[in-house]
Amino acid sequence: MFDRISSYVKSVAASSPFLRHVLTLVTGTALAQMVVFFMMMIITRLYGREALGELGTFNSIVAIAVAIAAGRYDMALMLEKDDRDAKVVAMLALRLIAINSLVITVLAFPLRDVVAKLYSESVASWMPLAGLTTFFMAGATLFQYWYNRKTDYKTIAKNRVVQQVGTSSGQVVFGWAGIHTLPGLVGGQIVGQAYAFFNLGIRAKDLRTLDVSGARSMRKLARKHWKMPVLNGPNVLIDAVRINGINLLIGRVSIGDFGEYNIANQVVNVPVMLINSAVSQVFFQKLSTVEPGQMLPEVKNVIKRAILIGVVPFALLWLVAPWLLPILFGADFSQSGYFARALIPWMAMLLITSPISTMFVVTGTQHWLLIYSILYTIGPLTWLLLSPLDLLGTVYVMGAIMAAFLVAMTVMSVFAARRFDRRELATEDSI
Repeated sequence: MFDRISSYVKSVAASSPFLRHVLTLVTGTALAQMVVFFMMMIITRLYGREALGELGTFNSIVAIAVAIAAGRYDMALMLEKDDRDAKVVAMLALRLIAINSLVITVLAFPLRDVVAKLYSESVASWMPLAGLTTFFMAGATLFQYWYNRKTDYKTIAKNRVVQQVGTSSGQVVFGWAGIHTLPGLVGGQIVGQAYAFFNLGIRAKDLRTLDVSGARSMRKLARKHWKMPVLNGPNVLIDAVRINGINLLIGRVSIGDFGEYNIANQVVNVPVMLINSAVSQVFFQKLSTVEPGQMLPEVKNVIKRAILIGVVPFALLWLVAPWLLPILFGADFSQSGYFARALIPWMAMLLITSPISTMFVVTGTQHWLLIYSILYTIGPLTWLLLSPLDLLGTVYVMGAIMAAFLVAMTVMSVFAARRFDRRELATEDSI
C-alpha cells in the first residue's frame, strides 16, 4: 500500500513542476512543524503560560519590524529577469535590513519603561535583542527569495527543519539548565535564527560570487520598484500590525491568557503553515511568469485546492481541540482548546487567501490590497478595544469577523485576476 502511495506521489510530482516544488516545500514545512509541535509539549511544561506569553509579546513586536525591514525589496528581486540586477536589489534589501535593525536596537532603550508598564519587566529588559532578531529573520527571508528565484526549494525546506530543531532544542536546553523564564526562550530562539541566516547565506554561493558588472545601479532599481516600499510596504505593515496588534492587545489583558491563546494559535496555524508557506512561494514564482489569459484559471485552481485540503483537518481539530490541547501541553493550558475553536473559521479562510495574496503584486493592484488591508485591520482591533465580552467570547467574535473579511478578499482576488487577463490580452492584440 505504501509503495503504491509513494509511486503515485512520485508520478504526480514528475507530471507537474508546480506540484513537485510544492511537495518539496510541504515536506520540509511538515517536518519543521512536527518538530515545533512535539518540542512545544516539553517547552510548555518547562516555562509555563506567563513566560510563553512574554515570548509571544517579544515576537509580536519583532514581527512588525521584520515585515518592513527590507522595504519589500526582498520580494522585488523575484521580478528581475537578469540575475545581476536581482543581486543588486538583494544588496539594497540587505542594507535596509541592517539599518532598520540598528534603529530598532537603539529605540529599545528609551521605550523600555513603556514596554515594562504595558507588559512586564522581563519583556522590557530583553527588547534590545529585538534588533538582532529582526536582522536574522529578515535576512533569512531575503535569502529564501533568492532560492525561490532559482527554484531551489530543497534548500529552503532543509533550512526550515534545521532552524526549528535549533530553536526548539535551544529553548529546551536552557529550560533544563534551570532558566525557566523569558531569557531561555529568547536565547534558544536566536540560536536557531542565527543558524538559518548563516546557513542560507553560505549556501547561496551564486549570489555571493555573481559579478554585477553591467547591472543597473541600485538607485535605478530602487526607483523601478518604488511600488514595493510605497504601496506593498504599507500593505505588509498593516497586515503585521493587525496580526501582532491582536496579540499585543490580548497580552495587555493578561500575559498568561495570551500564553494560552498563543499556543492555540500555533496549533490552529499548523495546517495553514504546512500548506501555505509552500504553496505561496511556488505560486508567486509561477505567477511572475504567467501567460496573459491564465491568471484567473490559476487563481481559481488554488482556491479550489485550498478548500479541498482544509476541510477535513479543520473539522477534526474543531471536534478534538478542547480536550486534546490540555493533554498535550499541560493542565495550565486548559483554555487553549477553546481559543483554538474560536480561531478555526479565521484560519480556514486564511488557508485559502494566503497563497493568492501575492497575485496582487503581480497584477499591479497593490492599491486594492492596501485599502482592503486598512479595513481588515480596523475591524478586529476596534472590536478588541471595545468588546464588552470576556476574553474567550471576544476571540470567538473576532474569529468570525476575520473570516468574513477573508471571504471578501477571495472575491476581490478573482476580480483582480480577471482584470489582469483582459488588460494583458488587450495589450497583446494592440501590438
